[in-house]
Amino acid sequence: MIEHVIVMAASPGRKMEALTRTRPKAMLPILGKPIVAWVMDSYYKAGIRRFTVVVGEREGDVAGWLTSNWYSDVKLSFALQGHQRGTASALFATRAFIDGPFIAASVDVILPDEQIARLAGYFDSHPSDIAALNLFYAPDQVMEGAAVLLGPRGDVLYISEQPTGAHQDYMTALPVYAFTPKVLSYLDNVPVVEQSGKRVLTAAIQMIIDDRGIVGALEAGWCIRLDAPDDLLTANTLLMANYEEPIVQSRLPDTVKIASPVHIDAGVKVGNGVKLGPNVYLESGSVIGSNAVLRDVVVLGAEVDAGQKLERQVVSEDVS
Repeated sequence: MIEHVIVMAASPGRKMEALTRTRPKAMLPILGKPIVAWVMDSYYKAGIRRFTVVVGEREGDVAGWLTSNWYSDVKLSFALQGHQRGTASALFATRAFIDGPFIAASVDVILPDEQIARLAGYFDSHPSDIAALNLFYAPDQVMEGAAVLLGPRGDVLYISEQPTGAHQDYMTALPVYAFTPKVLSYLDNVPVVEQSGKRVLTAAIQMIIDDRGIVGALEAGWCIRLDAPDDLLTANTLLMANYEEPIVQSRLPDTVKIASPVHIDAGVKVGNGVKLGPNVYLESGSVIGSNAVLRDVVVLGAEVDAGQKLERQVVSEDVS
């Protein structure tokens, strides 16, 4: 089984700038826990206890939270990525930590626990492979990510950083990979993109394929991509769907009405006559004024004035 995960937490999150002015993207909450914790929890459940977290200059909160609040029985290391230039550059920043098979996981993607378990055991059943990709079939939406072409046996024959006109247009490679250390020799040969300064990871994977190395693939039944503010609402909504009862960690007036699923952190103030749900998450520090109505809403420590009616949005600033 793979025993090491490299977590790419130094994500600039440009599409989430409205939510990341005061904290890094990896620290945005899903049902009371930072995104980075949700991602790493799945690998912990799969039995992995060694983690290297790649952080940027703004991700000090990530290192602090994990050191203070995450599992104490893990070996946790941090690597600084000065310039955030993609997964390949992040792997260069962690070269000294790579001494065996590993998983490279983006903080932007949450996968099912069973998918993570399959990935962790991939090289046990495919010892001759050099890498494995996680794929997601989404014919009803255009997804950002590498496009792939699979062979008859399910191995990857071709990978492109951008969607192509190949046969499997709707099959997207997610930024979650399993690698053996052999990938490092290919990364050395990837040219730096002149305009961005990136080393493109898909170029290294294609080099492996061109060199007759085997790159396998696992298809995920579902995934949560965290690229834009609406995705944070989707993530909270999907994961709340498993709730049998509302989770309420703050004292509420008797006049508050709740339509499950709802998750309310400790340290939330809710006024009289408020209607919450379904699909409402209130982060610690949020204040909801009397008679407000919230449905399909995430409130990130903001204040919602009395009588406001909010639906289908992420609230990161006060609403009056």
